[in-house]
Amino acid sequence: ALGLAIIATSLAAFAAGSGSGTESNASSAVSLSTEMRKAQVLVKKEAFAEALGLLQAEVASNPDNADAWNLIGYSARNLGDYETSQNAYDKALAIEPGHKGALEYKGELYLVLGNLEGAEALLAKLRKVCSFNCDEVDDLKDAIAAYKKAQ
Repeated sequence: ALGLAIIATSLAAFAAGSGSGTESNASSAVSLSTEMRKAQVLVKKEAFAEALGLLQAEVASNPDNADAWNLIGYSARNLGDYETSQNAYDKALAIEPGHKGALEYKGELYLVLGNLEGAEALLAKLRKVCSFNCDEVDDLKDAIAAYKKAQ
């Protein structure tokens, strides 16, 4: 029975720590608001315009939510609103400078804007905050490689 309890605890800890870049370690322990939960579902469904309304409501009531700002940036970028996207990533990174999702996604925005140097600088910063088993590093590295190949 003790062995099963240890395995269950280990699995719960692993699940809590494995993120997709849409959440930060700092706030994943905090319970998510209804707006954030709904917005995350909408983002996964690529319903970005619908998600933005919920995310704007979230940051209106919780302006220090780096995860919400990150998802605003991601949604706006996918809708082609690059200025809103960059501003949102900047807010997320001002709140949490090591936010893995915001570092990755802002690097991807830089590639869309043709700023390879900026994307590479963010990749270097991301490698400093996330050096082991880091999907965000891999994803940005792959995006940079694809960008260079396309040039």
